Amino acid sequence: MPSEKSISFRTHLVSNTLDLIQNVGWHCARTSQLIAGIVSQLAVYTEEGVTMTPSVFICNSIAQLVQLAGVGEYIPLSADVPLESAGPKLLKAAAPLCSGHWRIYIERSANGESCKYGVFCGTSDPSSLTIDEIVLDEYIEAFPIVRISQSATNKVEVRTNAGDGIEFRFNNDIDIAEIKIHEHIRLLSGAISRNSGPLSELFSGYVDRILSAAVKDSHGTLIAVVPSQILTLPERLTDSVPLNPPLHLYERFKRHIDEGKTAESVSRLQAASDLMSGFIGSDGITLFNDAGYVLGYRAFVHSDTGGKPVAGGARSRAFEAMKALLGTDLTAAFFRSQDGRTDYVQAATEKV
Repeated sequence: MPSEKSISFRTHLVSNTLDLIQNVGWHCARTSQLIAGIVSQLAVYTEEGVTMTPSVFICNSIAQLVQLAGVGEYIPLSADVPLESAGPKLLKAAAPLCSGHWRIYIERSANGESCKYGVFCGTSDPSSLTIDEIVLDEYIEAFPIVRISQSATNKVEVRTNAGDGIEFRFNNDIDIAEIKIHEHIRLLSGAISRNSGPLSELFSGYVDRILSAAVKDSHGTLIAVVPSQILTLPERLTDSVPLNPPLHLYERFKRHIDEGKTAESVSRLQAASDLMSGFIGSDGITLFNDAGYVLGYRAFVHSDTGGKPVAGGARSRAFEAMKALLGTDLTAAFFRSQDGRTDYVQAATEKV
């Protein structure tokens, strides 16, 4: 006999989000239902055919959330609405506003039955911690926070300020024990800043923020780090658009700090940050050195067997070729596929 079946992932989403928010003291089925709905929408969210990837923060007080950030503001977009059904309305109203530093907030009522929503932002200084880093950095028992964000198409991460996180995958990827992209980008940022100068630790945090945003917005990424003592590009990476002179990102960052973070220095550093995002969003490999320089972009690595260079749709093979250059021509290499999978390798002498 023929059989018919309709399968929903809603129960799985709700049960997992409920477990997650209970760890921060929210024993609230309405909140888990709201999160499940937003997760399913953010997997592939569009408005008028335009893809949008806003981050959504849920808290008990938007005023306190912005206060935690130190610098920021918020704009309310609603009166009280039922909590569990707010997702579609708030995304439609707020998602188009979330470019740059703006995020969506959901402020739960005291009884957990309703909420208000709107948008908020933190400082625009690219050298400062992002509002995401600040509010998720430390768990305050009396003030739980949940962030929902798309990590890649069909992948949505839910994270709390207690440090817990779940990545929901709407594809056939196998389950993994932990989310690796944050660690991979942190290690890559450390490799780029290792020999930059006395502000290397602060600079590494800045590079981490810029890379995280740029990689998330890309359709796939390859990044290579060259030892700073090598004065010319490795021969197998000379098929590139070189920057002459290179973009001295560390020097711009240091100058910004030394000048006291003026409006002019913020503008100068933001311009460099935007340009770096453009490099990373281009096809091919973006080339850094470990002193904080951007050396070039749209680089293509040639295989030992000759033939056409590999990149673009063959990023995995290009990354394999980059691995062969570790320890001689490269100190580190990073890969992100179009579907969000990442990998990172570094030379043995660079491991931390």
